[in-house]
Amino acid sequence: MEVSELTEALKDLVKTAYGDRVGTFKIQSVDEATSRARQKARSQLSKEQRLFIDRSLVPFRDWLIERDPEAAERVASGAPAPQDIETAVRAAEDHAAALLAPDLNEAETELLLARLKNGRIETIEERNSLRGAPLRFSNRHVRTMAGGFAIIFLGSGVAGVTAEVGTVVTIAGAAIFVWGFRKWKSGETTSNVPSVSVFKGGKIKREGPGAL
Repeated sequence: MEVSELTEALKDLVKTAYGDRVGTFKIQSVDEATSRARQKARSQLSKEQRLFIDRSLVPFRDWLIERDPEAAERVASGAPAPQDIETAVRAAEDHAAALLAPDLNEAETELLLARLKNGRIETIEERNSLRGAPLRFSNRHVRTMAGGFAIIFLGSGVAGVTAEVGTVVTIAGAAIFVWGFRKWKSGETTSNVPSVSVFKGGKIKREGPGAL
């Protein structure tokens, strides 16, 4: 097997396992059994075989970076590759070692082969959606949440004088906060008055992760 053939085999494995999904690799962490299998496999490899694997992983790593626009942009700026890329490369190294090691049992081989193909990819869209909208006071939903907090504190103070009224005020404040939080979390389109006014020829602005 040539270096390029092993590289292409690893690429094909990623394509088969993950299709066109691009984003952050979520590879299962190495447990004790996998660690033992890894050490056993590497101990059986000759110096030439280890060098062969290392040479095949260089273009494979570059290919993984090129698949992810955010990773490619980060590396192009001089920053190191994202950690998930390095983890995927280590999983590919385990896969290659399992293929070349001459004396692994079936269970050990499967543990090493499974690392790269049995993970998942969190897409760029999924990754960005988890970040949520920024907490900015210019966002009216953030101001609503702050107002809800203020009313809750007011209710706590009133409760010292009149328990029934304090309870009602606290409940109202909590309801306002929850409503504002849900709107903020959803990134709902809002008119950011007065900084952007639809009545003055401005544009309605989306304050979520896809904001322009």
